[in-house]
Amino acid sequence: MTHWSLDPILGSYAVVVATAAVLFLLLLIGPAFGSLTRFRRGVLIGLRAALVLLVLVAMLRPTRVSTTTKPQTATLILLFDQSRSMQLPNESGSRSRWDAQRETLAGVQAVLAELSKRIEVKLYSYDGSLHPVELVNGRITFPEKPDGGETDIGTGLGEAVRREIGKRLLGVCLLGDGVQTAFDPKIEVQEAARELARLGYPLYTVAFGPTGDAAQARDVAVENMQDQYTVFVKNEMVVRGLVRVRGYVNKEIPVALTLENAAGEKQVLGPKKIVAREDGQQLDVEFSYTPQQPGQYKLTLHAAEQSGELVTKNNQLSAFLTVLDGGLKVLYLEGQLRSEFKFLKNSLDKSPDIDLDVQWIDHKSRERWPVDLAAALKDPKYDAFIIGDLDSAALGKANLELLAQAVERGKGLITLGGYHSFAPGGYHSTIFADVLPIKMDKLERQDFDKPILQKLHLPEPVVMVPARDHPIMRLSAGEENTRAWNSLPPLIGANKFSGVKDAAGVQVLAQTPRGAPLLVAGEYGRGRVLAFAGDSTWRWWTFGRQAEHRRFWRQVVLWLVRRDDLTQNDVWVKLSQRRFPPGSKVTFATGAKTPAGDPIRDATFQAELTLPDGKRETLRLSAEGDQWNGAIEAAKQPGDYRIEITATSDGKKLGTARGEFMVFDQDAELANAAADHDQLARLANLTKEFGGKPVAPEQFAALLQELTSRPGQFQINVQTKWQLADTSLDAWLFLTLLVAVLGGEWFLRKKWGLV
Repeated sequence: MTHWSLDPILGSYAVVVATAAVLFLLLLIGPAFGSLTRFRRGVLIGLRAALVLLVLVAMLRPTRVSTTTKPQTATLILLFDQSRSMQLPNESGSRSRWDAQRETLAGVQAVLAELSKRIEVKLYSYDGSLHPVELVNGRITFPEKPDGGETDIGTGLGEAVRREIGKRLLGVCLLGDGVQTAFDPKIEVQEAARELARLGYPLYTVAFGPTGDAAQARDVAVENMQDQYTVFVKNEMVVRGLVRVRGYVNKEIPVALTLENAAGEKQVLGPKKIVAREDGQQLDVEFSYTPQQPGQYKLTLHAAEQSGELVTKNNQLSAFLTVLDGGLKVLYLEGQLRSEFKFLKNSLDKSPDIDLDVQWIDHKSRERWPVDLAAALKDPKYDAFIIGDLDSAALGKANLELLAQAVERGKGLITLGGYHSFAPGGYHSTIFADVLPIKMDKLERQDFDKPILQKLHLPEPVVMVPARDHPIMRLSAGEENTRAWNSLPPLIGANKFSGVKDAAGVQVLAQTPRGAPLLVAGEYGRGRVLAFAGDSTWRWWTFGRQAEHRRFWRQVVLWLVRRDDLTQNDVWVKLSQRRFPPGSKVTFATGAKTPAGDPIRDATFQAELTLPDGKRETLRLSAEGDQWNGAIEAAKQPGDYRIEITATSDGKKLGTARGEFMVFDQDAELANAAADHDQLARLANLTKEFGGKPVAPEQFAALLQELTSRPGQFQINVQTKWQLADTSLDAWLFLTLLVAVLGGEWFLRKKWGLV
């Protein structure tokens, strides 16, 4: 089929018509022919008319389009699964999914041979990537065994189609168990199927393997356990896990917890016996442990393998334990849930090495006073005690004497200001009159539900400034410390002390500008004691001075337990989690702190990664605020990884830190014995409009037989287009003709004496 058309220059016939009119007008005006004969005049006019017509033809650009129908060879793509999951049983019995798949493909080799004569058949196997497979005279060259480490259906399917781009696809046949195990596929499964639907190609899926509970009938799996634990040395910790039991109802299954230290030494806790009373039941298992040495430990919760289990990789799960040296345990006794209590607690909770326990003794329950705190006050785990706005009657003589004995043995104690603290709370007539470093005269006592006795307190605002250089009072270095204190908002409340004891070790650390003592330090026996008149350091926090608030209260606790002379910097590394699937991106942060907890901003860091095979890699770090961040883009090897950080400042080594994580050997290919027929069906149904559908293995041969009748229908219309001067030959011929006419006219005019 052929048709002609015109394509005028500038897309406008008006331009061509206007040009033609001008040229023909010039032709009518005509040149002076002198005494030429009528014949010669006619020849010259004819040549000029021919020249005008040639110009008009060039401006109209005639075009010819021819359409012819040609047959196109169709292509059939066939993909089959060669990942390790195909080693799993196909149904009951010993035949694997691989055997069933091979048998299905072998049964259609004759059909493929016949089909190959009429269409192009492309055969691929897939696991984590795509592999071409030879098809010679319909015979398939199978891989020796299915050993692919992961299944990436989406990438295999998408890549196979892209390789045949520009060809007409008869369809795509996808065989396998339908289980996608790739952690980081280049092409998602649904995306690949939707692309087929967009192109109008049918997808036929053939599924192998049992689904659901039929495949998971006998399995013991540790399904849940926290991935990291942190505990102070000699503190009890609890490790909990969740074990799912299928197919072993009423059978005792041993579960043990193994602890492994950095030297590779192992300690086994248990085993404990668990028994499932229902199929598929999830059972809690719990182990308690009190570490005796600080350091890094690896924990592994392991359920004993059972006869008949197809998958045993999921019988254990590992985690990491960090045991901190010298963790501090503090007991805070408070009588009023006031702002000072809230923010003081928040600040101390921010310190990773301070573990704060709180006991609130409500003054509304005074009929039950004194409370019994003997067990807590005798507990050796507490290193220091904080007494808030708590009346002495709430504690009573016995508890106060136990506190005094604890301080005498070396524990720390601080009493805070409040309406029922010190003398207003009746402490002047208790043993605390001897324990505290301040004098408490027998002033008028503050009764509950009565107006506040203002004469027992300093008038607000109460400006707090250092009375001397002391570890507790160092909010900043050097001269900056004075400016730091002057910038803090004043307190809005403070007790008025009767005086300060004139005894060895007693020092006023903080006072008002007029010299009223606010923070007084002393000793009682082997313990350190502080009396703090203030009750509103919370204002520092609310005025945006959280760092100063945290530092002050941390230094208070460190001084009480004689840790104020620490000089070792703390280099740290933190991971958001410690257990990852293969191929995961692992991010971490690192930094360094002074003993007071302040970041060391001028420190530089080097990070090195040790892989499970022992190889080492240098990691890049980027600064962000007070910390440095790093990342491992894809941790693929299963096993234990170690990040080692070295911090330096001014060429001096500040310290080192180590962070560990693991990539679990999940063996995703064998971890789930169930096939996913539904996924394959969903993929096929996305192309249902174009004939796609799921097909049973026994129907696969019939499907291919049906497809053999389709290749002839694939014909394409091929258009050929010609336009004047499209080719160099056309252009030269037209130019030659134009020059010939123009030159001929000029030659005759010269010959006949007109020029």
